[in-house]
Amino acid sequence: MTDVRLVWLLVAPLILVWRPIAAQDTREAAARAALDQYMEAWNAGDNEAIVRASNFPRLSIGPAGQVVVRESSDEIEIDFDLLRQAEGWDHTTFDLVEAVHVAPDKVHYRVVSSRRRSDGSAYRTGPALYIVTRQNGRWGLQLQSILPPTFTAQ
Repeated sequence: MTDVRLVWLLVAPLILVWRPIAAQDTREAAARAALDQYMEAWNAGDNEAIVRASNFPRLSIGPAGQVVVRESSDEIEIDFDLLRQAEGWDHTTFDLVEAVHVAPDKVHYRVVSSRRRSDGSAYRTGPALYIVTRQNGRWGLQLQSILPPTFTAQ
């Protein structure tokens, strides 16, 4: 066997594996950027920016299984002033973001996030599933399923 054939036999499988992995990494990076854009909008208390970081219909499943379906961008209206008054909320952090399933137009993320006070202390931490989709070439958050908090500080 010639050296060229031997090299090709060794390199060809790597090329075939690398291309799909590179495409998956690109999709995951684009979806993650949309997820980060959503969190920036949330922390800014900016409903219009949340709309821009979302795809519709937008679904939220709360800790007790309550389902909210927002068919259009007109239905995004979070009262951040109430959140600040009721909980002392200042911002939210992603403590863990892990892509668990990556498809051409959808990425499932395992997430742990914390709601925090202005001094940075966490008062509620919990797990969630976030699904980011690509619609018409644009990535956006489409589903959040929030589980009950696993940690509550007093």
